[in-house]
Amino acid sequence: MACWVRQLLTAALLFGTWAGAAAMALDPVTDRVPLWSALQAVADPQGEYGPEQIAARVASGQAARLPHANHAFGQGLPYPYWAQLTLNNPDAKPRSWVLTYELPTQDEVRLWLQDDRGQWVEHAQLERLRPLAISSGLLYPAWRLHLQGRQEVRLVLRLDGYNLMRFPLFAMQDDAFVLTQGKLHLGIGMMLAVPLVVVLYVLTLIPVAADRSLPLFLAMAACEMLGATWVSGAMHHLLPWLDRWQTGWLGWAGYVGLLGLSALHARVFLDTRAEDPMADRLLRLGAWLWLMVVPLVACLWPSTSRRMLVMGGTVYAFAMMILALRHAIRRAEMHRLLFLAVWGVYAFSGLLYVLYRLMELPIHVTLISNFVQGALVAALLGCAVSAQILRRRNLLRASVSRAQDRSLLYAAAQHDLLQPLQSVNLYVQALRDAPLRKQEGLLQGIDEAMRTVNDFMVSMRQMSTNEQPVLDLKVVSLHAVLEPVVQEFRQWTRAHHITLRYLPVHRLVRTDVLMLQRIARNLLSNALRYTDEGGRILIGCRRRRGRLWLMVIDTGIGMSEADAARCFEAFQRGGELERVPEGMGIGLYSVKRMATLLGQSTKLASVRGKGTSVGVSVTECASM
Repeated sequence: MACWVRQLLTAALLFGTWAGAAAMALDPVTDRVPLWSALQAVADPQGEYGPEQIAARVASGQAARLPHANHAFGQGLPYPYWAQLTLNNPDAKPRSWVLTYELPTQDEVRLWLQDDRGQWVEHAQLERLRPLAISSGLLYPAWRLHLQGRQEVRLVLRLDGYNLMRFPLFAMQDDAFVLTQGKLHLGIGMMLAVPLVVVLYVLTLIPVAADRSLPLFLAMAACEMLGATWVSGAMHHLLPWLDRWQTGWLGWAGYVGLLGLSALHARVFLDTRAEDPMADRLLRLGAWLWLMVVPLVACLWPSTSRRMLVMGGTVYAFAMMILALRHAIRRAEMHRLLFLAVWGVYAFSGLLYVLYRLMELPIHVTLISNFVQGALVAALLGCAVSAQILRRRNLLRASVSRAQDRSLLYAAAQHDLLQPLQSVNLYVQALRDAPLRKQEGLLQGIDEAMRTVNDFMVSMRQMSTNEQPVLDLKVVSLHAVLEPVVQEFRQWTRAHHITLRYLPVHRLVRTDVLMLQRIARNLLSNALRYTDEGGRILIGCRRRRGRLWLMVIDTGIGMSEADAARCFEAFQRGGELERVPEGMGIGLYSVKRMATLLGQSTKLASVRGKGTSVGVSVTECASM
C-alpha cells in the first residue's frame, strides 16, 4: 500500500513538473498577449547564475510561479531575478512577434533563447539591431521573436537593478507594437509640453521681474523633467548611447536635486527669512543635508538609493506640505495656496509610490501618476510664480503710488504754505510804514496767517502718517469763513495792482472751516497768478440748480478746452506758461482733493484770453 502511494505521489510530481514546463501558445490573432502566467521565477541573491543553472533549477522544481500579473519580488534589498518560459507558434506558418518588457525604469533586462543544439544564446534587443542615433532607442526593452510553424522555444529573462523585480512581459503583433509606441510618444510629448511651456513663460519673466525664486524654479523644472524622462523611458529613447543603468542614476539625481532645491525655493518663495526664522533655518539645514547625505549614502550602499528616494521623498513632501499649509493659514494669498497645492500633489504622488511598493499596485499607476504629477506641478508652480509676481507688482505699484502721493503732498505743502507766508511778508512790509491806528489790523492779519500755517502743518502730519483727515464739520456763516481769507489777499492784490472784489454772503453752511478756507486761498492764489496787472478778481456765491457754489472769477489769461479738461489733475498748468513761469500746477488739484474730502463738487469754465471761473459747491443750512 505504501509503495502504491509513493508511486502515485511521484507520478503527480512528474505531472506537475510537466505542466509547469508546458509551452504557452502565441495566438496569431491577438494583438497583445500577457506572458506572466507562463513565467517561472528564480532568485539569484549572489548574482552568480547563468541561463543553464536557471534551466536546471526550473527543471528541478525550484522556481516560483507569479500569483498575479503585478506580483513583485525583492521587497527587501534588491538582487537579480530570473524567469523562464516556453513559447510556441500554434500556426503552421512562420510567425513573428515583438516581446516587450514594459517597465522603462528597470536598470537591466537581458533575454536568452535556447537554440536547436540546446545552447543558450543571448538575444539582442531591437534597438541594438540598428545604428545608434538620436531618438533611435525604445521606451522600454523589446526583442524580435521569429518562430517557424509549430516551433517551440525556451527563453530565460534576467532582471537586475535597484527596483522591485516585476515581470510585465508581453508578446505583441508588429502593428500593435508600433501603434502602442506612437500613443506613448504622443502622451509623453503632451505631458512634457506643459512644463516646457511653463519654463518658457518663466524665462520671459526673468528680464522684467527681479525675483530670486525664478532661477530656483527653473532648476527645479529641469530636475523634474530629467526625472520624468527617465521614468517614461524618453531619456533612453533620445540618448540610446546611455544604458538604463546610467539613465536610472541620472533620473534619480534629478529627483534628489528637485527635492533639495525645493527647500531653497520655499525659503525665497515664502520669505521665511523674514516671516518664519525657525522654518527658514530648518529648510536651509534640510536642503543641504538632503543634497549631501542622500548622494553619499547612495554611493556607499547603491542598492538603497531607490527605496531611500521613495520613502525619504514622501516624508519630505509631507513635511513641506505642512509648512506650506502653515503659511497659507497665516495669510491666505493666492500664491501661497497654489504652493500648498504643489506640495499636496507631491505628497499624494509619494504616497502612491509607497503603496506601489507595499501593495503591488499596477505599473501604469505610478507611470501615469508621474506624468500627471509633472504636468500639475509645473502648471501650479507656474501659476504660483505668476501670482507672486502679480502680487509684487501690485505692491510695487502701491509703493510708487505712495511715492507719488508723497510727491504731491510735498508739492501741495509748498503751494499751500507759500500763500500765508507771502501774506505774512506783505503784512510785515506794510507794518513798517503803517500808522499806529492800522498796525493792530496788520498784526491780526499776521496772526491769522500764522494760525493758517499751524493748521496746515497739523493736517500735513495726519496725511504723512496715512491718517484719514478728521473733518471738523460745523454750521457757520459763509461770510465768517471767507472774510479773513479775502483780507489776507488784499495786500497781495494791491501789490500786483489787481482789483479784488468780494460779495459778502451771509448764508449758513455746514463745512470744515479750515479746509474751506484753504480751498478759497487756493482759488484766489490761482486767479491772482494768472491775472495780469489791471485785471479783476471776484469772489462770492452763486446758486445753480438748487445748490450753492463758492465762485472765484478772474479776467486772466484763461486756458484752452484741452487744458481746462485736465486742470484738476496734479502738475497740470493751463495758459501760456512763458507768461506765468512760477507755480507747480498743484493748486486746483488740491482744491479738487479737499472738495472730495468734504463730499462736494467742482466745476470750471474758461475762455482763452478772457478769464476763468472756478466753483466749489457748499452745503447750505437753514439754521444753526
